[in-house]
Amino acid sequence: MRNLVRMAIVGMLVFGICISGAISTNAQVQPVPNAGVFINGKVVSGINPIIENGSYYLPFIELAKILNYNSIKFEENTKTYEITDGSTIIRITMGGTKARKGNEYINIEPPRWINETAYVSLHAGGAIFNSYITFKKENGSIQIQNPAQKYVVHKGDTLYNIARIHHITVEELKKANNLATNVIHDGQVLTIPNPDGSKGEMEPAKEHEPVKNNSSDSIAQQVKKILEDSKNYIGAKYKYGATLAEAPKLFDCSSYTQFVFGNAGIQLPRVSRDQASKGIAVSASNLQAGDLMFFTMNDTYTDGRVAHVGIYMGDGNMIHASTSKGVMITTNVLKNPYWSKNYLFSKRVIQ
Repeated sequence: MRNLVRMAIVGMLVFGICISGAISTNAQVQPVPNAGVFINGKVVSGINPIIENGSYYLPFIELAKILNYNSIKFEENTKTYEITDGSTIIRITMGGTKARKGNEYINIEPPRWINETAYVSLHAGGAIFNSYITFKKENGSIQIQNPAQKYVVHKGDTLYNIARIHHITVEELKKANNLATNVIHDGQVLTIPNPDGSKGEMEPAKEHEPVKNNSSDSIAQQVKKILEDSKNYIGAKYKYGATLAEAPKLFDCSSYTQFVFGNAGIQLPRVSRDQASKGIAVSASNLQAGDLMFFTMNDTYTDGRVAHVGIYMGDGNMIHASTSKGVMITTNVLKNPYWSKNYLFSKRVIQ
């Protein structure tokens, strides 16, 4: 009887696999006992992996939430997830070999769709979330190095595209890994050089897309309204991937700027990377109140992304939703030891 039940369960799993198109019909899937999740050596949660043909896969949504990607949308007809932690938007489709991160594509092992649940391999999860994820046999745990200092090569990768998505040069990548040639292979583990804030994502500074402005107020009136309104939320708590429905109690950096500018009739995109593509670039010496300031955060992400945004208030000060203190004012922001080393550029979107 037990054998019949076991065969029935396996049959249902294989049927789900066949119709999903996400993994091969001869795949052997087995559950794994709940595994502790450690981030940088500290246990933070638990997760329920599976093993497929000897490789570990993690439930995508559980992993996303553990790593603070709390805004999650699902497109049923295409089996596509869109998630964000507030810094960039990531899209993955079941069975796809590429994930979209901002306006860039990364190679991944195809995500699996099993029993109405999305799963990603340890390596694919690492590439998607800028983490290095491994399984520790000694205690059956999932170990996450975050942000990643290592990258696992995926099929289709080149040194050029790996360097590009981490905003470093090919030469720096080769030097860090003692590579004499450009040849790499699937599964190879590469060391990511220590990030340099001056080499973060500068591409959006060159983009000059206008924003939709529904206000009939003058520029001066709009700036005044934004600065006055922005201070109303000082003390509001921070949440990665906070939605506008959670405002004004909870914000991440970009939902805060989107909310405040929206109250003044100016429609900003949802995430900081997309907000960075709007308006015109302005130098640090030419900042005006109401400008948006953009930063990388190398202690959180080693892919050089635009990771943080704040509103310049004038007199060297910036108001923003910080991960540690929520909505607050940072005085002399470009002389601040942390923010000055992570500063990328600023954009003027009220014109």
